[in-house]
Order: sequence, then structure tokens, then C-alpha cells
Amino acid sequence: MHKPTQRVLQILLAIASEKEELTLSEISEKTNIPKSTISPILSTMVNLKFLSRKDNMKYKIGINTFIAGESYLESTSLLEMIKTNMGEIVKECNEICQLGIIQDNKVFYIAKKEPTQSIQLMSYVGKFLPIYSTALGKVLISKKSNEEIKELIGPTLDPLTEYTIKDMDSFLEEIEKVKSRGYSYDIQETSLDARCVAVPIEKDNKVIAAISVSVPTFRSSDEKLNSIIEILLKYKNKIEESFGYSIFKNEDLI
Repeated sequence: MHKPTQRVLQILLAIASEKEELTLSEISEKTNIPKSTISPILSTMVNLKFLSRKDNMKYKIGINTFIAGESYLESTSLLEMIKTNMGEIVKECNEICQLGIIQDNKVFYIAKKEPTQSIQLMSYVGKFLPIYSTALGKVLISKKSNEEIKELIGPTLDPLTEYTIKDMDSFLEEIEKVKSRGYSYDIQETSLDARCVAVPIEKDNKVIAAISVSVPTFRSSDEKLNSIIEILLKYKNKIEESFGYSIFKNEDLI
């Protein structure tokens, strides 16, 4: 591979995989690229707006990287079909609906549809969250073996809240429940402000993505979550039935 190009892409992936901005030293450590080599690359990427540099000398993804990613996602007809169905889900439950995949051993949020609620959860496309704390993550790995799950997540489950599952054995027990019922929960495991349910999207007997609906804790109830699960399962079936159409048969999500 072309080494300079490889380094640019390594930098982008390193920064994109973190929820927080990174310093030059942190980027160097994550990419194994020497500081002297990485400094001019970062300057060029900032000048071209593929990265943004804050006053504290920390770097984050720039607007041109976001534009490039959005252009790619919008060109995928399969994704557009799923997003259309997500819009219908939001119409029925009036809560935020999100679409995620596994990327770099985390849940990567690639699309969202927002409700008309005056008070709603804040979220954004492009964020990464742990697999083990999210409803999306649980269904995304629901067809994997225990060994595959352990390798994907690693030995440590760092809690995000007091309700986050903290050990692998308990997490694997939870995944068995997800497998049997076909959907998953995040009950304040990622944020104390939210409860979430998710279903997998399957194509050719593989989980290719997952869709979720999140509800602010103060507006949530077991009855409401059960109603949302029924809505999600209905649209999961509609989406998967569409995969039989010739336009989608040989298309990947991303």
C-alpha cells in the first residue's frame, strides 16, 4: 500500500473512533506514527478541512470528512430504503429512531430520524458507542458465537452508568435472551436519561445493521416500550421483505 495515504486514513479512523477530541500525541500513540511525521499531515488535513483543530490543540473530524461520508451514504439505495422506513417508525411512535452497524469494535451510528417532540434526546450521526451497553450493539452481535463476542468486545466492560452490565458472563446471558426474543433493551445502561429498544436487520441470514428507538426516561414506560417493539418488528419485516426485490439483492448497506 501507499504509505503516506495509509497514514492519512489511519489518522481519520483513529479520530473518528473516539468520542473525544485527540491531541497530536494521542493520535501518534493510537496510529503508531511518529510525531515528527504526523505533524505536517495533520496541518494539511486541517487546511483542507478534513480535520478541525481546536484552540486547545486537539483535533476532531472536519466538515469535508463529514460531507464525503454523507455523500457515500446517500448514494446507497438500500440505506435510503431503510431510512424511509425509519421515518415511518418515527411517525408512529414520535421518538428518535437510529440506525447502527459495527465498526472498529463499536456501534457506529450511520443514520437517524427525529420526532416532533418539543423535548427529545440529542444524538448525532457518526458517533461511536460500546457494543455491550447499547440496544443496537446487543442485536448487532446476536448471531455471533460467544468466542466471537469475547474477541470483539475484549476483556473489560467499562460501565457508562450504574446499570451497565459489567462482566462478560452476565453479558453473554443477556445476549442469549436477545437471541430468543429477537430484540434488545438498553435500560439506562448507556445514559441515565434514556431507555432504548432495538431490532436487527438481517440479509442473507446475516445481521447487516440494526434500528433502535430511544425514549427519554421521564417519558418512558414498559407499556410504551412494548408498543415500540411491535412497531420496530413490523418495519423490520417490511425492510427484510424488500431485500427480495432485484434492486436490493446484490447490494450491501455500506
